[in-house]
Amino acid sequence: MPYFAKLLLLIFCLVLLVESRKHRRRRWTSHLDVQRASHIFKRNHDLTKAWKGKTEQLLRVNEHDFTMRPAFGGPAIPVGVDVQVESLDSISEVDMDFTMTLYLRHYWKDERLSFPSTNNKSMTFDGRLVKKIWVPDVFFVHSKRSFIHDTTTDNIMLRVFPDGHVLYSMRITVTAMCNMDFSHFPLDSQTCSLELESYAYTDEDLMLYWKNGNESLKTDEKISLSQFLIQKFHTTSRLAFYSSTGWYNRLYINFTLRRHIFFFLLQTYFPATLMVMLSWVSFWIDRRAVPARVSLGITTVLTMSTIITGVNASMPRVSYIKAVDIYLWVSFVFVFLSVLEYAAVNYLTTVQERKERKLRERFPCSCGMPHSKTMMLDGNYSESDANSLAGYTRNQMVPEEEKPEKMVVHLAMSNESNSSRKRGLKGHVGLRIIQNTHAIDKYSRLIFPGTYIFFNLIYCIFLLLWGWILSTECRTHRQGKEIHEVYKKGSRPQRQRREAHGEVHKQGSPILKRSPDITKSPLTKSEQLLRIDDHDFSMRPGFGGPAIPVGVDVQVESLDSISEVDMDFTMTLYLRHYWKDERLSFPSTNNQSMTFDGRLVKKIWVPDMFFVHSKRSFIHDTTTDNVMLRVQPDGKVLYSLRVTVTAMCNMDFSRFPLDTQTCSLEIESYAYTEDDLMLYWKNGNDSLKTDERISLSQFLIQEFHTTTKLAFYSSTGWYNRLYINFTLRRHIFFFLLQTYFPATLMVMLSWVSFWIDRRAVPARVPLGITTVLTMSTIITGVNASMPRVSYIKAVDIYLWVSFVFVFLSVLEYAAVNYLTTVQERKERKLRDKPACACSLPQPRPMMVDGSYNDGDVNELGHFMSHEDGDKQDRMMVQLALGSERGSARRKNQRYVSMRIDTHAIDKYSRIIFPGAYILFNLIYWSIFS
Repeated sequence: MPYFAKLLLLIFCLVLLVESRKHRRRRWTSHLDVQRASHIFKRNHDLTKAWKGKTEQLLRVNEHDFTMRPAFGGPAIPVGVDVQVESLDSISEVDMDFTMTLYLRHYWKDERLSFPSTNNKSMTFDGRLVKKIWVPDVFFVHSKRSFIHDTTTDNIMLRVFPDGHVLYSMRITVTAMCNMDFSHFPLDSQTCSLELESYAYTDEDLMLYWKNGNESLKTDEKISLSQFLIQKFHTTSRLAFYSSTGWYNRLYINFTLRRHIFFFLLQTYFPATLMVMLSWVSFWIDRRAVPARVSLGITTVLTMSTIITGVNASMPRVSYIKAVDIYLWVSFVFVFLSVLEYAAVNYLTTVQERKERKLRERFPCSCGMPHSKTMMLDGNYSESDANSLAGYTRNQMVPEEEKPEKMVVHLAMSNESNSSRKRGLKGHVGLRIIQNTHAIDKYSRLIFPGTYIFFNLIYCIFLLLWGWILSTECRTHRQGKEIHEVYKKGSRPQRQRREAHGEVHKQGSPILKRSPDITKSPLTKSEQLLRIDDHDFSMRPGFGGPAIPVGVDVQVESLDSISEVDMDFTMTLYLRHYWKDERLSFPSTNNQSMTFDGRLVKKIWVPDMFFVHSKRSFIHDTTTDNVMLRVQPDGKVLYSLRVTVTAMCNMDFSRFPLDTQTCSLEIESYAYTEDDLMLYWKNGNDSLKTDERISLSQFLIQEFHTTTKLAFYSSTGWYNRLYINFTLRRHIFFFLLQTYFPATLMVMLSWVSFWIDRRAVPARVPLGITTVLTMSTIITGVNASMPRVSYIKAVDIYLWVSFVFVFLSVLEYAAVNYLTTVQERKERKLRDKPACACSLPQPRPMMVDGSYNDGDVNELGHFMSHEDGDKQDRMMVQLALGSERGSARRKNQRYVSMRIDTHAIDKYSRIIFPGAYILFNLIYWSIFS
């Protein structure tokens, strides 16, 4: 019985277990039904999706040699391209380049990648498979740097269709050169191009084309630039020719940018215009307010210099004048002329006062009547105050015994009308005040604004007209059509191939239907064809025998930069090697070369070239390594690679910026001496080619040439060394405009001090100090972009001599002011007590200016009031000399003037300083130009 109970319990457990498994099966089956209802499982089941083997087995990657292109040995394979521009990251005026991020997609057919499929659906793989198959070696011509994004993984997509059609997409950021024209900056439009081309395959091997014409280029809706308006994106195609390798298809992504003007109106044009208008305020200020007008003038001049420096700091050092330069420098000239205008006004005023003083001495003094005099006021007095000073005093003169050797100041209070005052002045010589406004100021108030407005009208009309011409896209569209026609026509063999195979090309699979694809045969792998496994390629060809000759030719694509601070240059070039390696010979019926990609380079021997004195260098690797290997049937090899190298250049700046620099790029074998490898230029001087568009903003490229020398190392021996020499001549225009011209203007501005009244201390001293500080700023700015060399440069000579001239102008006024003070001290000792009698000497006029404060006036004289205590609104200053020594020296006891208006040193300085500076300029430019 217990056994029977245990058996029943076991059976019951088994039943429960079976029922539970059935329930789970129903739940899982229902879950599958839900998934099948989704959009993914609407497709028919594809057995290839459940392939249990590896991708290599599915696509039979190991059965083919993918170092060779599809249809190797047959006609050109068409590769369609389309691009979606994601963003224009930056436009650099200084470096003349742009940075763009884009999606680059290639379309071609490779029947080696075909696979069985029941529903003809594509398969998508990640970037790891790309390294195992053949992909087009497209690169960006004139690119400075580029990279494929790799976050979070490589941004690469590979999609393969069952019939062998391939879609290969990458996300790339590229920085490429753009030759910009700034002659109309900032009202300019710039057209830049991104150029795509196959590196290794000519148009006989690979036909690169826009897959959908102009529709092949798409742009993101959010693309925008803060400084530019993107006007147009369009595509073009043409053929590019290299003398060493042949014809290649080249695709262009063209875009036009128009600069926004508002920022420059607000930050450049508007401030410059305001500074010019502020300089005109000087014409409305009293001409005797010397400190005010001079300070206003030098402040506007310095502000204009700051604006000009700020604008050019963000621009390349071009050899031509820009539109903004015209406006800023014309504005600077207007501001500078306003300073010169006041120098002329002040000088003519001083001359006029001198003449009136001489005329005044001719009139004798009437008994009891004060002598008339001319009084000069400064900025401490308004025009109304000056006008109220006209008149004479009726007060009784103070006896000279009371205030010996003092100025007698008479203040008269008159409540009479102006007409009665004038009538009372008849028969007397009263106090006269020079007119406050000079005729030059009156005319300047009209001439300066009128001329500046006229200049603005011409400037705006010209530039707006030019902008309208640029905005029309007819010329660009017409050029695009011409380029497209060139691509359509091409060379005669190219045109014949396109005409013969045009219809097949439209069908999408033109090549593999013409001739059998030898790449489908396992016997045609490059290792077997070239018998790579039969030889040891770690040894050079002809090992143990004579030196192997390796010819070299170079095509310079661009000179990216020249750095004076680092004393180096950056160059992008195509470096090609030619040699013969009989180990790579192969049988051929048509004696045609075979082109391989860079993967085969790692399996054979190649020359170990390096760049002597290079700081850094790299081989471009976008979209694949920019490497080409072309092998002839007899074993001759062409090995080409695209390299960017930064190399040292020992520059001599003793004549900077009127200098000429010669730099060299040196190529040499690292391991093989001349006994093992003979390096030579393949075609002499013709071995060096340069791109037609090579240009530098600051230099004129005068010459490229090649040389060859032997280099000796004591530890290893003699080596062949090849030199790429080029000569650069610096454009002087930028430095004339930004360095020499401002320095010369500062020197000329310091000369204005010589024409200002020597008693205007608050005006002349700030003028001198400001010009000295400005010259220091110019010198510092120039040397900030130069290396710290141990010798003097030509620009240093000019700037420091100009600095000395400015500094001497400050010392000149210090000497003038000191001698004036000494002269006044001597005259004060000779001065006697003043008297006001008929027999007293004739009073001489005295000028009061802003150099003296109220304390000085109180010390030099006393004020008198009417008996009724009312304030006087008239002032007459008289200085009498009663000393016996003065009487003995001069007949009839004449008064001695307190100071002379213009010192002799100022007179001589007006001639000596400009003359010496002109002489220095003649000598300087005759030596260095």
